Amino acid sequence: MKSEINMKIDDFFSEQRNEWSEFNKQVEELEKVEIRSFDFGNYEIKAQYNPARIVSSGAKLDAQSIAARNCFLCPENRPAVQREIQLNDSFILLVNPFPILKKHFTIPLIRHRNQEILPYLSDMLDIAQLLPQYTLLYNGAKAGASAPDHIHFQAIEKGQLPLETEYAKQERQLVTETPDGQMYELKNYGRRCLFIESSGKETVISLFQQIYVHLQTVLSTKEEPMMNLFVFYEEKSWRLFIFPRKTHRPSQFFAEGDDYKMISPGAIDMAGIFVLPRKEDFDSMTKEMIKDVFNQVSLV
Repeated sequence: MKSEINMKIDDFFSEQRNEWSEFNKQVEELEKVEIRSFDFGNYEIKAQYNPARIVSSGAKLDAQSIAARNCFLCPENRPAVQREIQLNDSFILLVNPFPILKKHFTIPLIRHRNQEILPYLSDMLDIAQLLPQYTLLYNGAKAGASAPDHIHFQAIEKGQLPLETEYAKQERQLVTETPDGQMYELKNYGRRCLFIESSGKETVISLFQQIYVHLQTVLSTKEEPMMNLFVFYEEKSWRLFIFPRKTHRPSQFFAEGDDYKMISPGAIDMAGIFVLPRKEDFDSMTKEMIKDVFNQVSLV
């Protein structure tokens, strides 16, 4: 049975479709996207041809380019028709005007602050518990975030990402455990994925901080390690997935001529859906290329 907030979000989504013709058009176009599936035995990758994502996938994300544009998550720069739902004292929910999947929302902080996870992980976990019918995701500032200057999460209605069901079937190795939680690494998954499961929020945060510090050491950095996160709440427990990254875009993105591919992996790609804005890249995608991209961007 849906909670009051989930029913409110359903109504909000329908109202925004009625009020915002461009958003409604994008939702309708999403019904027409082409999908190709690649079977890797113990996991699946789906390629999605989605031309509406070309602006995001090809966006310039260097500091100078970001500073030169208005932040599209700040209220003064959003379309007047784009309304919001207050989720807690800090975060609001917006429809994503260029959705990748059905019921796709953006969850920005009400203030303009940089994209970084440590100060806001507690909020992310709280929102996942508030919205148990959704999976939340986080793109690191240098790992797929289209607004690295404004902290935000995304929410997608459950049941659409291969990761959501595949993780339970994967071979896993126990990394560490506490009285109320465990940290695992998924094995033979094509890209590195760490997985925390606990009924205690502070346990999830503590285990995540251990990973965070370890990755900083491995990468010899004091900055936030490159990563993509997913979290959902079910059976009174959080399940937090961490995809450590060594780079954002593979060599194909920087190639020239026929070798160029607009492949710009963010969290959704790491969870099993390769989003491809160009038809030629969609048509030419192969299992070998998927493996190569994961090998380039995932921190082994």
